[in-house]
Amino acid sequence: MKTRHLAIPILLLFITAAAQAAPATWKLDTAHSGIYFDSRHIFSTVRGHFEDFSATLTIDPEAMENSQCRFTVKTKSITTFNRKRDTHLRSAELFDAGKHPTMTFESTRVTPKGGNRYLIEGDLTIRGITKKISAPLIFHGVKPNPFKPSQQVAGFTTQFTVNRLDFKVGDGTFFNMGVMDKEVDITISIEALK
Repeated sequence: MKTRHLAIPILLLFITAAAQAAPATWKLDTAHSGIYFDSRHIFSTVRGHFEDFSATLTIDPEAMENSQCRFTVKTKSITTFNRKRDTHLRSAELFDAGKHPTMTFESTRVTPKGGNRYLIEGDLTIRGITKKISAPLIFHGVKPNPFKPSQQVAGFTTQFTVNRLDFKVGDGTFFNMGVMDKEVDITISIEALK
């Protein structure tokens, strides 16, 4: 009889632990996250970012390979702090923000690479063109929010390079002239809240 009574709290303990370890939905902290890019113009580097983006994040800090994400970025929110250049970037010649108001990334796999490093793979869609990409991912860990200790904060950084011509962001004219490089370096730094 005693064994039966002991089995119930032990079973509840295992159920609770399993529930805590399962992947959970986290909220993107857009105020402390950013999607940045660097692009070569002749000799200089033009830097910019996107101001309007959102994400659906399912994160398992104990087993990151069970995590998933989907990012949606408003292409018209691109800014390089130069009005004329930003208008050109939004035009049909480049991002064509009128016909393609969003670009997306949806993960398909997260692979551990040792320590806090992972490889994230997924589908990147720009101007309606989808390509499979992979990028190194650094998981900075989880800690209580200093301003709200009951809330957990997770941090991630990834850096990768895309060929903009693969997505028809430009037709190659400026690249052939030596004005604008075809490769763009992307940095994504995010904080997520639970």
